[in-house]
Amino acid sequence: MAKRKIMVVDNPNERRILRAKAKKVSRYDSYLERLVEDLWETMRAAPGVGLAAPQIGESLRVMVAEYEDQAVAMVNPEVTKRSEEEELGTEGCLSIPGYVGDDVSRPVAVTIKARDPKGKEIRVKAEGWYARVLLHEIDHLDGVLYTDLIPAEKIRKVTAEDMEPEGGAPAEHDGAGAAKKSHARRSPAPAASGGQS
Repeated sequence: MAKRKIMVVDNPNERRILRAKAKKVSRYDSYLERLVEDLWETMRAAPGVGLAAPQIGESLRVMVAEYEDQAVAMVNPEVTKRSEEEELGTEGCLSIPGYVGDDVSRPVAVTIKARDPKGKEIRVKAEGWYARVLLHEIDHLDGVLYTDLIPAEKIRKVTAEDMEPEGGAPAEHDGAGAAKKSHARRSPAPAASGGQS
């Protein structure tokens, strides 16, 4: 395992990697297993709760995510089902340090088909914040950032309030370190909102 450098959009060379559509994985070997281990170590050290391979300079469809008691490594993930109901939330990104975006719309629930690092097919059903984290990371595999999903005026610098716990509970962070905010729901969702289809 090794902690890797996280690519940032401010660097033109790193931005090219972040904006490219990642390649599908076809070999399940020791290289892939090491990549997944590096993703876990880098994500936890950041700290974050999700990280995609392009964020550490590897243009492959691999990601990890961890929220509360749920943790998953996914290879070639595909969203097979998403709820019509969507939820607005504040997101940040380890690749866009110092900023968050408000009112990012994501489906409330999703089902994702993928393979684990050994090549075994898995299905993950997620709701709420965990669904948001997974969709945020899958977007990275398509070269999409949360900033693409909202107007520029919804992007702002991180404040101390963003990092404070709500209601006495520890602050929750998405795949990039933005504190969880209250959500507004809407249903049905516009077809263009949320992650990539």
